[in-house]
Amino acid sequence: MMGKMKEMIDGLNAKVTDSKMGKMFELEERKSNFTTEIKAGTATFLTMAYILAVNPRILSDSGGSCVAPEGNIFAPEYEECLNEIKRQYVTATALGSFIACLLMGFIANLPIALAPGMGMNAYFTYNVVGWRGTGPVDYQAALTAVIIEGAIFLVLAVTGIRFTIARLIPEPIKLATAPAIGAFLAHLGFQTAEGLGIVVSDIATAVTLGGCPETFRTPIVAYDDACANDGICITSDAYTCDVLGGRMISGTAWLGLFGMMVMAIMLAYKRNSGIIVGIMLVTVISWFRNTAVTFFPDTDVGDARFDYFNDVVAVEPLNKVIAQFSGNLRGAGIALVTFFFIDFLDTTGTMLAVVSPLGITDEKGDFPKSRQAFSVDALATIIGSVFGLSPITSYIESAAGVEAGGRTGLTAIVCAFYFLLSIFFAPILASIPAWATGGALVIVGALMSRSLSLIQWNKIDHALTAFVTISKFVRQPCEEG
Repeated sequence: MMGKMKEMIDGLNAKVTDSKMGKMFELEERKSNFTTEIKAGTATFLTMAYILAVNPRILSDSGGSCVAPEGNIFAPEYEECLNEIKRQYVTATALGSFIACLLMGFIANLPIALAPGMGMNAYFTYNVVGWRGTGPVDYQAALTAVIIEGAIFLVLAVTGIRFTIARLIPEPIKLATAPAIGAFLAHLGFQTAEGLGIVVSDIATAVTLGGCPETFRTPIVAYDDACANDGICITSDAYTCDVLGGRMISGTAWLGLFGMMVMAIMLAYKRNSGIIVGIMLVTVISWFRNTAVTFFPDTDVGDARFDYFNDVVAVEPLNKVIAQFSGNLRGAGIALVTFFFIDFLDTTGTMLAVVSPLGITDEKGDFPKSRQAFSVDALATIIGSVFGLSPITSYIESAAGVEAGGRTGLTAIVCAFYFLLSIFFAPILASIPAWATGGALVIVGALMSRSLSLIQWNKIDHALTAFVTISKFVRQPCEEG
C-alpha cells in the first residue's frame, strides 16, 4: 500500500517537473518537486498564520476610520465600530497576504511568503496613529504615508539603488533594529489589550506586575480640572491592580502563559507549527462558555461575540478600511521615514536570510531575480495600503518552508492558497482572544533579538548606538496599559 502510494507521488512529481509549470518554476534546476513544495508552503503558513489573529487586533486599536461621537472613544457606538473594523481587518489581512504571496511566487520564483509586518503594524497603531486615534497623525494620513513609502521602495528596488543605501546604514543600527521592534512586541504581548494582562499601569512606577481579574481592576483616570473640581473624570482602558490587589490570580493570564509555554516547547523541539498550535489550544479552551476564562461571558458583549462566532463562515466587507487615504500629510513625515527605514532593513535582512540556504547568492549577497523580489515586496505594501494595512513585508518564518525543502515560488503560491481560504472564516479568526495571541507576540519578540549577539558590545560607539536604537522603540507604557 505504502509502496503504491509512493509510486503515485513519484509519478505526479515527475509529470509536474516535466510540465510547463515545472519548467517555469525551475523545479529540476533547484532540485525540488511538486509535493515537497506543497509541504514547504504548508509549513510556512503554519508558522505565520498567527498574523491573521494578531494583525486585526493591533490595527483595530488605531480606531481606523471610526469617528468617536463628541470625542468619546469609549462610547458604545465607537466600540461597535471598532469590532466591525477588526472583523474587516481579518479579511483585509488575508486578502493582502494572498496577493503578495501570489506575486512573489509567480514574479520572483522564491519560497518567500509575505504579510503585514509584525512591529510595523504596532508602530503604525501605537506610535503614529495612536491608540484609538489619540496619536500625532490621523489614520488616513498614516495610510497615505504607507503607500508613499511603498512607492519609494519600489523605485529603489527597480533601479537597484537599495544596495547602495544598505551599505550606508551603520552596522549597529542594522543589528539593533529588529531586536528593538521585538522588545516592543513583547511589551505589547504582556499587556492586556493585546496580550496576557501581566504588565499593567502603576501610579508610581508607570508599569508593574498585574494579572488581576476584571473585578480587581481600578481604572486610571486623567486627573484634570474637571475631574478634580467637578468629579467628571475620563477613564481609559489603562488600569492598576495596586488598589484592590489580586495580582496573578487571573485565569486568562495563566491560560495565556500556558499557551506560551506550549509554543516555546514545540519550537524548542523544531515543531514549526508551535505558535499556531499554542494559539489554537488556548482559543478552543476560551470558547467554552460559563468558565473563568471564557471569551463569551454572560454579558451583552459576550452574547454579541458568541452570535457572530456562530456564523462560522462569512466574508466581511471592506468598506471601512479600503482606500482610506488623505491629502493632509501634516505630521506624517517622520512616520514615512520610519516606515521606509524599518521596511528597508527588515526586507533586506529577511530575504538574504531565507535565500542564502538555497545556494543562489553571489559574493555580494545578490541573488537571481532580486530586483523582482524587492519590487514585489514594495508593490505588496502599496496594495496592502489600499486595504488599510500597515506595510506588508517578507516574513522570516519563510525559513521554515525552506527547511522543509521549499526551493521555488510554488512554496509561496501554496501559502497564498491558504490565505485565500482564510478570507471566508472571519467569525472564527475574529473570536481569538488577546490572551491566546499575547504569548505569540512575546515569542516573536524573543526570536527577533537574535542579532544582539552580533553587536560589538565592547566598543562604546557600537554599544551606545545599538542601545539607543532599542530604547527608542521600547516606549514606557502603551496607552492601553
